[in-house]
Amino acid sequence: MTLQPITESRYQKLLWIYIALILATIVSGLFPMYSENLEAAYNAEPETWFINHYWIAVIGATIFALAWLAGLIGLFFFKNWARALSTYTTLMGFLIYPLIGTSLYSGIESAFIEASATLWGAILALSYFSPISERFER
Repeated sequence: MTLQPITESRYQKLLWIYIALILATIVSGLFPMYSENLEAAYNAEPETWFINHYWIAVIGATIFALAWLAGLIGLFFFKNWARALSTYTTLMGFLIYPLIGTSLYSGIESAFIEASATLWGAILALSYFSPISERFER
């Protein structure tokens, strides 16, 4: 078995797979597969300051989502700024997680989240450290 070089087409296919995994995560979240007792325990958890201030959370989430989406779209078109924006939104996401507080996911949701996060890391790495990185520098 030989490894095939990354091409523009393969890179874009990885982006589409990433989008499919994100959508699968969202859909799986609509059909929770955990007990009512676990959900009740989760609902009893205290909310963080960030979540208690609804409008701040909504505005912050909107800005984050728009930046993430702009970066993702830019990656499809091999825009140099998209690599940096996507990297910064990823790092910003790590800073936002503690503000959100406790999370509850089913096994399938966790699988989709982990798969999409792993693929996202590969996409970012490829955009900087593979032959496709030259395409971003044009």
